[in-house]
Amino acid sequence: MIATKVKGMVTAEKAITIAQDFIADKLGNLIGVTQPYYITSGLQSVWVAPLVLTSPGYGIVGVVGAVMIDQAFGHVIGWTPLDEIHANVEKLSAEKEAELEAAFQARRLQYAHVMP
Repeated sequence: MIATKVKGMVTAEKAITIAQDFIADKLGNLIGVTQPYYITSGLQSVWVAPLVLTSPGYGIVGVVGAVMIDQAFGHVIGWTPLDEIHANVEKLSAEKEAELEAAFQARRLQYAHVMP
């Protein structure tokens, strides 16, 4: 379980920070988090933070998984299995290969003009 110390109930902003800690610990720098959404039941309330594949020059490629964060304590209580996230990354990367490469090359050229 990933735990980040929080004071009071977890807000959407805190949930993003907790999800980013999870990403840094388990996934790597091409995965980001988008706006979490709140789910409540008679047993527990959670934030669900979608995990997204990102690419330089392209931005968000698509959703590859999610992390569930307990709203009361800030613990990560569930996530898409890591092998499934990696498979989703591979699938999205393959589907958008030409677009991602074009965006990367455009960004590279942009920086080449800035660098001496």
